[in-house]
Amino acid sequence: MKRTNLAELREEMRAVARGEQPAPPRPAGPLLAALSAEALELMSVVLERHPANVDEVVRLTGRSQPNVSRSLQQLAGHGLVRLVRTGREVRPEPLVRSVQVDLASGTYLTEPAPAAAVSA
Repeated sequence: MKRTNLAELREEMRAVARGEQPAPPRPAGPLLAALSAEALELMSVVLERHPANVDEVVRLTGRSQPNVSRSLQQLAGHGLVRLVRTGREVRPEPLVRSVQVDLASGTYLTEPAPAAAVSA
């Protein structure tokens, strides 16, 4: 849907929120820039190992805690993981299992992570 004014944008957002239409594809450029080999490794660890906290991700990857935290925050900013805080600990939860990029339009769609991997 091509939006021509703010009222149409609001109506589109409300329709998506009500579940009446799917969310429009998102621009792929920023996501692709964020998906380094290290970020993909983190996503793999979060999806397959279900770490209890960031310290466990650090142990599993051998990367420094600030580096892991920064990378997880970047992935969370793109909606790929959710960072759940419990007291002083932060647990990464996968939100996305795969990403489909449309090179012609420069957009992407995501496939949700399995329900067992995401806790409410």
